[in-house]
Amino acid sequence: MEFKEDANNRLSEVADLQRTEIRGIFESAVDAVIPRKMMERVLELSSDRKTLTVEGKEYKLNKNLNVVGFGKAVMGMARCVDDLLRPHIVKGAISVPYGCRQILTNAGKSDQVLEADSKITVYEGARNNLPDTDAHDAAKAIWDLVKDSTQNDILLVLVSGGGSALLPLPRLPITLEESAELTRILSTHGATINDLNIVRKQTEVLKGGGLARDAKPCKVICLIISDVIGDKMDIISSGPTVHDPSTPHICLDIFKRLSVDQLVPKSVTEMLTEKISAYTKTQQKLREYAHVQNIIVGSNVIATSAAHKTAVSQGYVSTVLSTELDGEARSVGTMFAKLARYMILCFGYLRSDVGSEELATVELELCKYLPKKVLKQMADVSDEAHNVGKSVCIIAGGETVVNVRGNGKGGRNQEMAVACAVELDNIIPTRLSDAYQVTFLSCGTDGQDGPTTTAGASVNIQFVKQCEESGYEVKSYLDNNDTFSLLEAVNSGKNLLNTGITGTNVMDIQLLLINPL
Repeated sequence: MEFKEDANNRLSEVADLQRTEIRGIFESAVDAVIPRKMMERVLELSSDRKTLTVEGKEYKLNKNLNVVGFGKAVMGMARCVDDLLRPHIVKGAISVPYGCRQILTNAGKSDQVLEADSKITVYEGARNNLPDTDAHDAAKAIWDLVKDSTQNDILLVLVSGGGSALLPLPRLPITLEESAELTRILSTHGATINDLNIVRKQTEVLKGGGLARDAKPCKVICLIISDVIGDKMDIISSGPTVHDPSTPHICLDIFKRLSVDQLVPKSVTEMLTEKISAYTKTQQKLREYAHVQNIIVGSNVIATSAAHKTAVSQGYVSTVLSTELDGEARSVGTMFAKLARYMILCFGYLRSDVGSEELATVELELCKYLPKKVLKQMADVSDEAHNVGKSVCIIAGGETVVNVRGNGKGGRNQEMAVACAVELDNIIPTRLSDAYQVTFLSCGTDGQDGPTTTAGASVNIQFVKQCEESGYEVKSYLDNNDTFSLLEAVNSGKNLLNTGITGTNVMDIQLLLINPL
């Protein structure tokens, strides 16, 4: 009995330690992609403060700088620019989410908020991340500023995720209401995000390279914080400064494929038809963007790299699994649980506690989720950790989706964490759960997960049993997409991670810790 008590105490200590460490690793990932740090990495000002160098390209400053921006992380980006280049800023306009200034201030992040005497005007709009009249007014102000640029001006464009909703400027004769209706029709008839982006770029003034074209002949520097897999610049905020490879013809093909060609507003079809007839004469050329320097200043790669560095400093053998995770959150959570079992069996095999046949069976099952070369990478990590007597930290990033079937409250990260816990409980036998501690975290770098105030959650191998002991049936909460309610109720909410709004957004981070006891 005394031996069992000691074992339980040891398990509890390890669980608490891993909860603290995994959160520290995540916070280091977020800290690495705070706007100011990312901006300062690429903006280099000469000692006389008259020359700005951006990735090797020089720009002469002489009170000739205009600033525009749009996105969830743009307030912090603009503050950094204002602090660094204020003497040369003539005017500016940024479009940020409604309430952004107050939220950041309340969160103690006033250093990410523009000061009252800044020459950069702040517009707040896009309530609930949807285009509205406030965002439309901001887009018009940005367009006016862009069109007024001269050959001697430098236009600094700040872009981050969420910019599409914050920069709505439909091409005439399409109205803002018709543009919103178009998005609603496409979204409810199976349009992919790629379909939506193509239509936005072809039916709006500033997207699909429109902002950069209208800024001619001034020089344009565009600094981008990426929130999309693969950091595709023509996708982030619908690519306002990037050559658009799509054509207006494709929009009509999308409408036909989705069987909505009779549902879309008439003004949209008319505008696209006119654009098609003119397109053959005035096709976009890449040379139209010779005056533009587009730079990814922040991405999930930077965040995961920082997490890796922190994990190593904490004594883990660490590796980055992927920075392009996508798919259904519940399925990805299941994959991480299966990966944890595989890593445990690799440890066990090296300890001669597990046979090669059992390991091969699990490896074959995991091949449905991960390529063989990745499993080889994971096996090498286990081998290294075993040889040096350390625990393992597996890091990943990306953005998943939730197939909503219930009416509960939660987000993709909380759903992924609970799904991982359920699968861990299903597939890790007692003989292994008594010998290894497993902790999994999934959180959004923007500090928000779905319609909740939490960034995400962490769970361990004991989570499901703790829920059951407290009278909660985990699967019913998962099936009702009500993971927030479950996580809030169990362990006094300790499994939830509340960072508050971070002021940045480079998708999500997942961390998996495996610790031999």
